Amino acid sequence: MRNDSLDSLFSPHSIALVGASTKLGSVGNDIAKNLLHGGFIGEVFPVNPNATELYGTRCYPDLTSIGSVPDLVIIAIPAASVPDILRQAAGLHIPAAIIISAGFRETGEAGAKLESEIAEIAHSTGIIVLGPNCLGFLNSKLHLNASFAPRLPRRGPVGFLSQSGALMTAVLDLSEGKLGFSKFVSTGNKTTLDEKDFLAYLALDPETRVIAFYAEGLSDAPALIALGRNILAHPQTKPIVALKSGRTESGMRASGSHTGSLAGTDAAYDALFRQARILRADSIREFLDTLSVLSANPVPNGPRVAIVTNAGGLGVIAADAATKAGLSILPLSKKTTDILKPLLPVAASVGNPIDLLGDARSDRYRIAIDAAVNDPDTDAVIVILTPQSMTEADETARAIAQTKRDCGKPVLAVFAGGHALEHGTTILREAGVSVFTYPEEAVEALGLLARISNWKTKRFTPKRDFHDIDRTRVSAIVSTVTAEGRTQFTEQETRETLEAYGFPILKSRFAANAEDAASEAEKIGGRVALKIASQDIVHKTDAGGVMLDVRPEEVRERFTELLDRVRTKKPDAKIDGVTVMEMGVPDGRELILGVKHEPGLGSLLLIGMGGIYTEILHDVAFRFAPLVPEDAEEMLSELRSYPILRGARGEDGIDMGPVMECLERLSRLVEDFPEITELDINPLSTHGDKSLTRILDARIAIR
Repeated sequence: MRNDSLDSLFSPHSIALVGASTKLGSVGNDIAKNLLHGGFIGEVFPVNPNATELYGTRCYPDLTSIGSVPDLVIIAIPAASVPDILRQAAGLHIPAAIIISAGFRETGEAGAKLESEIAEIAHSTGIIVLGPNCLGFLNSKLHLNASFAPRLPRRGPVGFLSQSGALMTAVLDLSEGKLGFSKFVSTGNKTTLDEKDFLAYLALDPETRVIAFYAEGLSDAPALIALGRNILAHPQTKPIVALKSGRTESGMRASGSHTGSLAGTDAAYDALFRQARILRADSIREFLDTLSVLSANPVPNGPRVAIVTNAGGLGVIAADAATKAGLSILPLSKKTTDILKPLLPVAASVGNPIDLLGDARSDRYRIAIDAAVNDPDTDAVIVILTPQSMTEADETARAIAQTKRDCGKPVLAVFAGGHALEHGTTILREAGVSVFTYPEEAVEALGLLARISNWKTKRFTPKRDFHDIDRTRVSAIVSTVTAEGRTQFTEQETRETLEAYGFPILKSRFAANAEDAASEAEKIGGRVALKIASQDIVHKTDAGGVMLDVRPEEVRERFTELLDRVRTKKPDAKIDGVTVMEMGVPDGRELILGVKHEPGLGSLLLIGMGGIYTEILHDVAFRFAPLVPEDAEEMLSELRSYPILRGARGEDGIDMGPVMECLERLSRLVEDFPEITELDINPLSTHGDKSLTRILDARIAIR
């Protein structure tokens, strides 16, 4: 949706309010009061057939009696009447509507039907609809409170979206005096407009420099990822910060596959935000702290931080927290230390942190802060002050504010105290300096800011185009499985699918009986593996359904032994036979690759340490399809076992190239066939020699 379309919603010159009420304390009355007495200079048309005026302004019986076409209609009436009013508005060519009313899909089937009707009206007529079941929005530049929130926020650079109206008002109250906002939007049920529309709008909004949102659920991960990356790549980067609920185990869905059991819903959202270059806050406190830092500071050139303090202990705590947050605490340059040594007491430390000692007054702070920000090896500065008897909190605050104004680098303050530092804290906030009570809070927020700097240095190449795939072959397999009403591919179908998409697979043959197994083993040559073939058995090893390193002359006997063992452990399983497979090269590193369909979001890809210990080690990384090479590389580097895969303690590492290629081929497969709901490749045996990389086992499930 184009920005000029949403301008009619967020920057109207005239507004009609259907449901304007004379009853004090009602939603319709509060919205009318906000529109008429909040400072908005545009025209407001209250619509109420039972009143002649409201707050000194004429009331109209209906929309048609207004006599002109407003830019926006706000609807705050019972849900059942909303579709008729929306049709009237669209018929009058009113370009945008806010539906405040509740009583839609959140209430059950009847409400869901009403919401579908609203969506159909919007799509067929082109009217833009915010909501329903929302609070409205606030535009601080226009002094426009088009909601029933109690007040407008202070004008500032943050554009904020919230799926929860209650959280929106909480943020409005918690941030008072600390943050300024350009737009405050309650998204409600997101019937026609969702986060993607609002992010695209705010990305081009000149009043917005930082974008923030709270969401309980999102949709279309690939579109969000592309949008987030485009916003980050813009020369005037607008950081995006998300607060997403649902991190607990109760939000995870059970599954029969390794990938399904490892890929909880929250893991999917973590992957989405990483891939889209969206910062994720873990709490409301961290969310607001991050917004404070982002709105008051430029994106740093790197992660190098200098710490200035009058308390050595807090300096050490800050340094420890900085390292944990991915920041670098490097020694100051010799030039900087040569400047500081003659100007500071002998007992002071000119390392990093710079310890000014407990008797430091504002002049000593000014010297140290100026030196720190001018050091060429420093990207940001954290200034810590504790209340000592000699402390000059107000003057030190002014020194920090002046340096921040002049230096062009992020400067954060930690005023670690209470009443004694209150006025100094106020001075800093009024000067636009982010100030915290605890050093860990400042460091966490600065760490997120530095992450944006790191992201900006990375570029994405186009996704790889594979010319050796046979989509027609797989399409025929999918059609067969679907026509037979199955949800699982057979082993043979799985092998053919992977072969058609260019995966490195072992030679294998299906055998329905012992004689066939012996014959197929002779064709393969050498020692083989026997694996039970059954759609009822997902984890073959657990069922005793795998025999390795079987000599050709032993195949008949081992075939019978394998079936007996499986039937003992899984008496109800339907057994089709055995897959006879070429033995892989031993001593490889085993990985798992997988796919899980996340409803509404897309296909989530997984990589991790594989084999029989996959779910025990839980060393995995996720990304959504489609993947580009950099996505595959990031997935590997996020594994705790990555140093082992690269080679450690004299052991050779694996060739990462074939692994990355397998991830990208997997992405292409699920792009072409989104009906694949789960796919496990476990294990993928990898070696230092890329020609030895092979898939040892796999399974595929579809809708």
